[in-house]
Amino acid sequence: MMAVNLIIEGIIQDCIVRARNEDNWNDYKMVIMMNIHFIDLEKKIENYKPCNRYLYVPKPRMIDILYQNIVSNNNIFEELFKGGKYPRKKQNITNTDVWGFVEICMHMLVNKQQLKK
Repeated sequence: MMAVNLIIEGIIQDCIVRARNEDNWNDYKMVIMMNIHFIDLEKKIENYKPCNRYLYVPKPRMIDILYQNIVSNNNIFEELFKGGKYPRKKQNITNTDVWGFVEICMHMLVNKQQLKK
């Protein structure tokens, strides 16, 4: 189970890293959402079994991974103090926008981990 957790965490990070060259918030969101949409955990992870009782990567961990990787795009975010990244003024977005997007991505990823109906 632990190995699957780490693989899924890596897949989540990869979805965001592949979008890091974007310098527009809306384009950045779109690319990340497309990357998440096209994840096929059953093809990427050998013997993967979806489940609706638990998540391989729990929601709090998923949120942390998403937020830390999303704000690592230096084209859109800047470090105002050690460890604190905020949207650049020219982006015209707030931290509320960022957290709202993290929530959307988290729901998409939860659906990816659960049983298909």
